[in-house]
Amino acid sequence: MKRGRMIASALMLAVLGAAAATAAAPAKHAAAAKPGAPGDSDAVLVRVGHEVITRRTVAARLAEIPDQYRTNYQTPEGRQQLLDRLVEEKVWMQDAEAHGVPTRPEVQKQLAQQRRDLLIRTWINELLAENPAPSDSEARVYYDSHADDFKTPATVAVRHIQLKNEADARRVLALAKAKGADWAKLVTTWSVDTLSRPNGGNLGTVTKEGAFASLGSQPALAESALALGEGRIGGPYKTNKGWHVLKVDSAHPDGMRSFEQVRTFIMRQIGQTRQQGFYQEQLAKTRARIGVKPDSAVIKGFLSSKKTAREMFQDAQQAGTPQQRIEAYRQVVSLYPEADIAPQAQFMIGFIESEELKNYDDADKAFRQLLVKYPKSELAASAQWMVDHMRTEEAPNFLRTSADSMASAGNGKGPKK
Repeated sequence: MKRGRMIASALMLAVLGAAAATAAAPAKHAAAAKPGAPGDSDAVLVRVGHEVITRRTVAARLAEIPDQYRTNYQTPEGRQQLLDRLVEEKVWMQDAEAHGVPTRPEVQKQLAQQRRDLLIRTWINELLAENPAPSDSEARVYYDSHADDFKTPATVAVRHIQLKNEADARRVLALAKAKGADWAKLVTTWSVDTLSRPNGGNLGTVTKEGAFASLGSQPALAESALALGEGRIGGPYKTNKGWHVLKVDSAHPDGMRSFEQVRTFIMRQIGQTRQQGFYQEQLAKTRARIGVKPDSAVIKGFLSSKKTAREMFQDAQQAGTPQQRIEAYRQVVSLYPEADIAPQAQFMIGFIESEELKNYDDADKAFRQLLVKYPKSELAASAQWMVDHMRTEEAPNFLRTSADSMASAGNGKGPKK
């Protein structure tokens, strides 16, 4: 089907526009700011509408800037830049107030959320500050009792020459062990490992787990390299990649990281555990003092309550495959046939069948069901057009209607309840 994506986009916008619902409320102008008191610090630098910017205002803002950036604003040019910024802020703030932004429900909601979070965060941080930091002696006890956590495994830095068969491997092993042997030349001449051949057969450093960069997991080969020892050449060793002659550049036995090496980690680990415990302890005390009385029966009913139609519609939008989304939209129509969002859900069933799955017969059925169930829906015209034209390349004649629908949604005029 060659119909342009503009059709699909317009129909999708019509559905999502009809599904959106926002609200806005007018507001009165905010009160004017008080003028500054006489004095040098309160000398007015700029008057912005009903407010003033003084030297004290600029100094207060400068004090809020982090130390590493503050010097940028202590030159004449920097102070002018900061003053311009303050003027810009007040211009936009007063303009926002004049247009009722502070009293809009969604703005008040966000301000309330920010106030809530700030108060809680500030108080919890003050409480947690009373919890003493762990001492060195506690860290040492932790280190001694968790010795296994700080062990370091034995490692080897190893090179190899990979051969196709055992006979070649034995021949190369003899050449590599011969006096004056040139390992790099042997690698270039014999190795079939194209990844390690340019760098002398270097396989890097491995532990007994045997995670080789170019060979994958080869624990048996790693064990052989560990047993071989530093500076030794050995083989041949067989893997699923072929036969190998190994050369161990360096070897380090297993050991244990010193306390000083892990002290910072231990202090952080103890501190986090202690903070969590201290927080839960303070929470329990505060709950008891304030009084928290849950009603288990009501809570059980609340937890088992089903989602609203709009919540289910949003879930359907986020579902994965087309079939999953179709089934989710069907659930909306089935459980909430009278909801304002039901026509949109019914339309989306047909839309996905038509535009994504190309199942035009199923799409036709879905659109006709919308026309029967919701003849007064604003999507009825779109559904009828799809019934008549979805198998053609003709562009829909209701594109302007879709745009108007989205414009209405953006103005807080969602679908009628």
